[in-house]
Amino acid sequence: MAKIKDNYVTNGISGKIGNLVFKNNKFRNQYVSLPPDLSNVIPTKSQNKLRNNFAKAVAYAKSVLKDPVKAEKYQRGDSKSLYVRAIKDYLNQHKVAVKKAELLMISNDYILKHGLNDRQVKALQHMKKKGRISNSDYQRLNHVSKPTATRDLRDLVKKAILKPSGIRGAGAFYEIMGSES
Repeated sequence: MAKIKDNYVTNGISGKIGNLVFKNNKFRNQYVSLPPDLSNVIPTKSQNKLRNNFAKAVAYAKSVLKDPVKAEKYQRGDSKSLYVRAIKDYLNQHKVAVKKAELLMISNDYILKHGLNDRQVKALQHMKKKGRISNSDYQRLNHVSKPTATRDLRDLVKKAILKPSGIRGAGAFYEIMGSES
């Protein structure tokens, strides 16, 4: 890290320019350095979880921007952009979905009553922790193909256990319909 003294060219610059990072401290000293090397940093499970959830929120917001019908829902007079409101809405919906999923009781009677297969039970148990599930999550969780995952998820929707998010394509997910016993 190099300290820059009285350089009128770089005076007041902060941030990244090319491969250099300019920083100012509270004493108005300016420093320039290379960005930190994060190649060996291994993120924790909770960091990965937050990143994945935010990536899904971004995919949802992009789908809202492309669909005028969905975009109309977010048209308000406040200063926040449509994109930011859609991300915030997605993240708030996720919190509600997690609370609903925690109330679901998966007993043997429930499994028999609805005629659930092992993959569907595993998905519901996963949803009790995460609140929602996407088709790709279902595929990874159960090691099945996309058509099998789609068929199983549609069956859960038909049985009124899950409801689709209304998003098609990237960002689509399923949530628990309500708490049944």
